[in-house]
Amino acid sequence: MDKVKVIFFDMGNTLLHFHYGNSDDEKDMQGLIYLTEYLNKFNTNIKFDEVKQGFYQSWMEGIKDRKVTLTEYPIEDFLNNFLQKHELSLNLNQCIEAINLFYTSYREQVYFENSIYDTLKIIKEKGYKIGIISNTCYYDEVMKECFKKANIYDLIDSFTFSYSLKIGKPNKQIFKTAIEIMKITPVEAVMVGDNLESDIKPALDLGMKTIWLNHKNNNINSEIVPHIEISCISELPKYI
Repeated sequence: MDKVKVIFFDMGNTLLHFHYGNSDDEKDMQGLIYLTEYLNKFNTNIKFDEVKQGFYQSWMEGIKDRKVTLTEYPIEDFLNNFLQKHELSLNLNQCIEAINLFYTSYREQVYFENSIYDTLKIIKEKGYKIGIISNTCYYDEVMKECFKKANIYDLIDSFTFSYSLKIGKPNKQIFKTAIEIMKITPVEAVMVGDNLESDIKPALDLGMKTIWLNHKNNNINSEIVPHIEISCISELPKYI
């Protein structure tokens, strides 16, 4: 990996896996319980069912096209729009705290390779920096807590999330921003991800080196050819 200075990773289904344990529906319903309890600190009249219908369902409906528009929508708009009927408005920090509680079950049940810490530590010891380039419809602060749960937060040098940028992969701008943050050029970067369309193709188009995490042993799309293919993150050190 001549000239490479930074190894960028996708988050979901690459470093961290969020769909283990209970179903997403079960996690969301538990999250709404936590969210309702939090909102009750401000107004005890707020009930679970109205939080589910007035906020959650409106939020899910409002962001359902995000993967088409490649746009992320402000959560606080949905939350405070619901809270207007209770003459309540949360500031940004309070909204982040509320959604962090909503995301509790996902964070507690996040799955990651047992060797993930050692693998990233080896990468750091080889002199590379590590960055994250990921789509998420949640606050950056909420997702960073998941890296802390996996005990790898301190190994990450930069986080570039679609939420704060309000643009998502495969829009190349998110990759350009991550590269600019690290003060490097595309040829000095590697992108590691599980999605050929969202992770590998835009990185290739920019001139980055690419490593496809093919943990499901899928047949490769001949139009998108990564430089390297691996089946698990622990294989990575032997290629860099």
